[in-house]
Amino acid sequence: MSAPNPGRQSPSPERQSGAQQQDPPSQGKAQPQYAPPEHEVQDQAAQTAGLSSNPKHPLEDIERMMGVKESGSEMYL
Repeated sequence: MSAPNPGRQSPSPERQSGAQQQDPPSQGKAQPQYAPPEHEVQDQAAQTAGLSSNPKHPLEDIERMMGVKESGSEMYL
C-alpha cells in the first residue's frame, strides 16, 4: 500500500476540518447576492403555468387508432 499506515488514509478526527467532521450540510439556499432576480422567478412561473403535469405521449393517438391493447406490462397487437 502507498499509505504510511495501512487502512488509515483519512486524517485523524482531531485533524479533520469542520466540513469533514462536524459542520452541518448546506441548507441549499443561495446567498442574496447570488439569488436569481425576482423578475426571472416570475417569468419562469409564467412560462410553466400552462404545462400539464403528465403530458400525452406523441404516439398515444396512433396506438389508439391502430387498436393496440395493453395487458399488464405486455402489449398485444
